[in-house]
Amino acid sequence: MGVSRADRSDRKPSSPTAGAAGRVDVPNAVRGASTGFSILVIGGLLAPFAAMVSAPAGAIWLAGVAVTAFAVAARRSALAGNPFVHGAVAALISYLLVLPLILPFEAGRNVTQILLTAATALVVGPLSAWYAARRA
Repeated sequence: MGVSRADRSDRKPSSPTAGAAGRVDVPNAVRGASTGFSILVIGGLLAPFAAMVSAPAGAIWLAGVAVTAFAVAARRSALAGNPFVHGAVAALISYLLVLPLILPFEAGRNVTQILLTAATALVVGPLSAWYAARRA
């Protein structure tokens, strides 16, 4: 069953928090972040197999996994008060959850890579959320 645009505009966010957090459907953001985290972990574990094909294939694999994880993390945002904010929060949290697994390794401490991946989450998450909201 679809939800009409009028129903979505009258719906209050599930979180009683004021400000930006009030525009995020927190339970769905957490579910999305958890799913995105799982995709990032599994994709990261499979990356060495892609790198065995060639180094560029490994890099392309990791970039594709990140974009997919961030898009999936933000997909549950159709009924959020502000899908853009919800998508950004869900995607960024999924990346923040995987950071402790990456930081112990020297290659994982590349600040430029961390910032670029966070920026990717902040672009892909809101775009995916906007698309999900339009389809609802």
